[in-house]
Amino acid sequence: MRRKHALVFAGCIALCVAIAPQAQTQDGDLQAYYWPHRTVGIPVDVERIGKLPNKPSALQLYYSVNRSAFQKGPKLPPDSMQQLDGGKRGFLFTAEKDGDYEFTVQFVYPDGSTSPRADELSPQQRIVIDATPPAVRVQPSNNGVEWRTTDDNLEPTGVSLQCKWPTSPEWTTVSERTFRGNDSYAWKLPPGKVLEVRVLARDRAGNEGVSPVVRIPQDGATGVGFPKGPAADWPTTNPNLPAPRIDYVNTLKFDVDYGIQRMGRSGIQAAHLFVLKSQGTWELVKRFPVRLMPGDKEQSLSLPYEAKEEGTYGFFVLPESGAGKKADDPRKDDSPMVYVVVDTTPPYVQINGVQVKKGGARGPMVEITWKAADPNLMPQPISLEWSLDAKAAKWNEIKYRLDNNLSRDSGRYAWEVPDENLWKFYIRIRAVDKASNTGEHIWGTRDPEGKNQPAEVIVDLDTPSATINKVRGGNTPNSPSPPSGGGVSLPGGSDSQPKIPATDLPKLPSGPKLPELP
Repeated sequence: MRRKHALVFAGCIALCVAIAPQAQTQDGDLQAYYWPHRTVGIPVDVERIGKLPNKPSALQLYYSVNRSAFQKGPKLPPDSMQQLDGGKRGFLFTAEKDGDYEFTVQFVYPDGSTSPRADELSPQQRIVIDATPPAVRVQPSNNGVEWRTTDDNLEPTGVSLQCKWPTSPEWTTVSERTFRGNDSYAWKLPPGKVLEVRVLARDRAGNEGVSPVVRIPQDGATGVGFPKGPAADWPTTNPNLPAPRIDYVNTLKFDVDYGIQRMGRSGIQAAHLFVLKSQGTWELVKRFPVRLMPGDKEQSLSLPYEAKEEGTYGFFVLPESGAGKKADDPRKDDSPMVYVVVDTTPPYVQINGVQVKKGGARGPMVEITWKAADPNLMPQPISLEWSLDAKAAKWNEIKYRLDNNLSRDSGRYAWEVPDENLWKFYIRIRAVDKASNTGEHIWGTRDPEGKNQPAEVIVDLDTPSATINKVRGGNTPNSPSPPSGGGVSLPGGSDSQPKIPATDLPKLPSGPKLPELP
C-alpha cells in the first residue's frame, strides 16, 4: 500500500560506509542490520574523503535486493552529502519494498574513471528493511488458544501471550515459558469464568503485531480490535492471495496495491475493492475498470481509497477476467487481505522535568523525564535533542531511539554533558508512531495564555570565587613598594592629610565562548 502526502520518517542507522574500495567480502561475513522504515540513512566519512590525495569528484551508491545484481542509487559530490540524524552526512536511500539489501559505494573521479569498476563491486553493508509488522492469528481451543504468526524476520524471543479478566483493564503476560511463532497454551479455568487472550509478536526490526482478542471458553462474543475469524478453524483465505498484514498510514487518502497472481488468456478487465469497517460487514467500495493482459510487464493494481475518519479498515480485492469471471464476494467471516490503521494524530509527548546535577568526571548530569502516549507508538519512538537556538531547523542528538522505560507512557534518561563549552541550551523531545506522525515538545514554561515558552537549561552550577594577589600604586605600576631614599609623593601640594591613590584591580577573564552550530 502506498501513502499519499505521508510524512516519511528518515531514520539513520549507526553504520559507516567504507571510504575506500574493499576486497571481495563473503556474504556470510556481513552482519545484517534490521531496519523498520523504508527510508534509511547510509553515513559516509566525508572528512576522511576530503583528506585523500586523489579526491573523487562524486560518490555513487549501489544497492542489491535479495542478492540480485547491483543497481545504481543516488550519486552525490563528497561535499554535498545529505544531512542524516545524529549530525552525520551521507546518502538517504528509500526502498520501494521490504527486502534484504546490500550496499556499496563507488568513487567517481574527474576523468571519468571509477574505483572499483562496476564488475568489481562487493557489498560493504547489509540492511534488512522490514517495515511490515508480524501478522498474528489466534483461535480459541477449549480452555486455551492456538496461534500462527506470519513474518519473515520474526524475533525468536519476541512472542508474548497475554490474558486478563473481562472486567480488568490490565493485561498479564504469561511468563512460564518461551513461546514460538506457531504455538498453543491452555489454562485451568474455574466453572463460569471467562478469560480474554491476545498474542503479541515482534520481529527483528522492532515492528510489533497484535492478534485479535478472543475469549475462552469461546462464548460467541465479538473479539476486540480486528474482526474475528470462524470458530471452527483458522480464517479461510484464497491461497493465491497475499497473507494478511497490518499497514499504518497518516492520511485519509491512500492507495491499496494488489498484485495479480494468476490470470487467464482474457486478462483482467476490472478489480472489485471491498472494505470492512470496525465490526461491520464487507462493503463494495467500487468496481475499478482496468486493463491487464498476460504479457504485460506490470501485473499489479493500484486502487484509491478515502477513509472518512481514523480507525482500522480491512480490504479485499477481487479481479474480474476479460470474460467476466470473478470469485465470490467475501463473506462475513473471510479474513481481509490487509488491515490498514488510519492514524492522522501525532503522538502526545511532553518533557515533564529537567534536573541538573553536578555529574561526574565528564561533565554535569542532566536528567530528563517525559510523557509520551499514542496507541500506535513505534518501537523505541523517543528522540532527545539539544540546540543553542530554540527555532533551529536542525538539532543535535542527545539520544535517539529510546523507549518509555518508567511506565507504558513515560520515561527517563540521564545525559552527562561532555562539551566543556556548553553551559546553556534548549532541549527538545520527539515521538513517532507507526504511521510516521511525529509529535514534539521543547522544554519550557507556560505563559498566562497557556502557551509553551521554551526555556534554556543552565548546566553551569559553579559559583565563581577570587583572591587579591597584590595592590599596586597608580604611579608605580611595576613596583610593589616606593623607591628607597624617597618619600611618598602627596598629591595636592601642602595638604596635611595624604590622599590614598586609586587602585587598579585586575580584570576577571571573560566567560567561555558559546560553540557555534555545526
